[in-house]
Amino acid sequence: MWGGELTDVVLPTVSTMIIFVLTVNIVRYLMAEPHIQIRDATKEHSWKNIKTMSRAYFCSICESMLLNVDSLYCDSCGVCADRGCIKLANKRLKCKVITLASDQPMKHHWVKGNLPATAMCDVCDEECDAEPGLFDWWCCWCQRCVHELCKSKLPERCDFGCFKLMIVPPGSLEVVNTRSTMRRRLHLRKIIPPLWPNWNPLIIVANRKSGNNDGAEILSLFRRLVNPAQVVDLAERDPVAALEWCRLLGDVACNILVAGGDGTVAWLLNTIHKLQLKPMPSIAILPLGTGNDLSRVLGWGKEHDSNLDPVEILQKIQIAQRVNLDRWKVSVTPFRGLGFRGSNKDSYMYNYLSVGVDAQVTLSFHKARESCWYLFSHRIFNKLLYLGFGTQQVVERECRDLDKKLELYLDGRKVELPSLESIVILNIPSWGAGVDLWKMLPLGTLGVEKQRIDDEKLEVVAIYSSFHIAQLQVGLSQPHCLGQASNIKIKLLGSSAVQVDGEPWYQHPCEFNISYCDKASMLKNTE
Repeated sequence: MWGGELTDVVLPTVSTMIIFVLTVNIVRYLMAEPHIQIRDATKEHSWKNIKTMSRAYFCSICESMLLNVDSLYCDSCGVCADRGCIKLANKRLKCKVITLASDQPMKHHWVKGNLPATAMCDVCDEECDAEPGLFDWWCCWCQRCVHELCKSKLPERCDFGCFKLMIVPPGSLEVVNTRSTMRRRLHLRKIIPPLWPNWNPLIIVANRKSGNNDGAEILSLFRRLVNPAQVVDLAERDPVAALEWCRLLGDVACNILVAGGDGTVAWLLNTIHKLQLKPMPSIAILPLGTGNDLSRVLGWGKEHDSNLDPVEILQKIQIAQRVNLDRWKVSVTPFRGLGFRGSNKDSYMYNYLSVGVDAQVTLSFHKARESCWYLFSHRIFNKLLYLGFGTQQVVERECRDLDKKLELYLDGRKVELPSLESIVILNIPSWGAGVDLWKMLPLGTLGVEKQRIDDEKLEVVAIYSSFHIAQLQVGLSQPHCLGQASNIKIKLLGSSAVQVDGEPWYQHPCEFNISYCDKASMLKNTE
């Protein structure tokens, strides 16, 4: 009987699943963007596919109209070409220089045709690129556009335009080995600050593998507006290498634009703290994750906009307000049995820490995403997956009677706990993709003060169940207030899921100590 079932049921099922997985991955590979050599020190261009054809593009070599199937552009300088003209374009047309001898004057880098939409002549204020074909010019450094007849009326020197104070000019940058591949082996040797008052350079950091390829798109968008060397891909270099910019800038303060979720932002903030950078760089956020709670609080939005305008983002950063964000040290001391304690494991918290059912849902999602069967990555799909794991906890209630498995101390005072399935410790007024738990508490609640991100206090609330989480998401209930404190201790007497800033794990009995560390510098969008 078992032999018949193995032959007739199990083997066909397993083989069908294997064929399905292989087919899906082969299709994804064939549909992926073809690999084309990217820009390096030999001045070759950084070619990317033009994925949308909302307007006509023309080859910078043969001047023919580009078709969607074979249209390419350089995301650093804006040159366009079809596949047959790539070699000639690399040979005849220079790309945006990354480094330049400091004694050489910085001239405009003019690119003919394919101007940005609604381009206006900087000399006569008339519309440019009005006719189809390669007409008129634009500078890929200062972003100025001019007619052919007006071009001679502009000075030869480029002043880098309205984002001048964010750009590291080529004359200020020296690299160790100009023969190495820039994207993989860009080792900064020295940065010579230009003689510009209020110079505040911007470093753009993202992981091209993040999100639904959104990270790669963001990296491309900003290379055209700044020095391409300022755009750092975390898939190729870790945050320590990215923050080498800040160390070499010396006394010059810089800003960092991080494209990613809460985990990526926390990763970078932890690295800044570890390196003890002075002056401390300020962080702006482009949300790419699912929750993006810190991005919401600082006014940078709740999710990635597919129609992102990089010019608008740079304008917002120019007028953004610097704010402080409390950094909290989380020490975990495991219990080894017979009353003995293990060695401490330290981490840092910026958003929130939770023990119980919401951490269990996050842990289940994290395991699913790391699985080899996780073949489809999309923001909507991720939210549906979260919903599915939350519904599962409504039925299974793995975290019931959590109040009997832990003890909570706020500033040394033991707190009596109601029947609950989760404890959430908040540093910011956003949890679970935008829920302001502390603000939801009834007016007049004893001991409730206004929540702030820089007051060196944490807010602690209890959640009764996974169904209670669903009610909180739609505003039909309130959390249970446990209080505010500057020092928090949790004795976890049984095993439970735990998460810190969206990074979950399964924790065996231990003691948590959460204490104030210092402050991180953030940029808050004021628009």
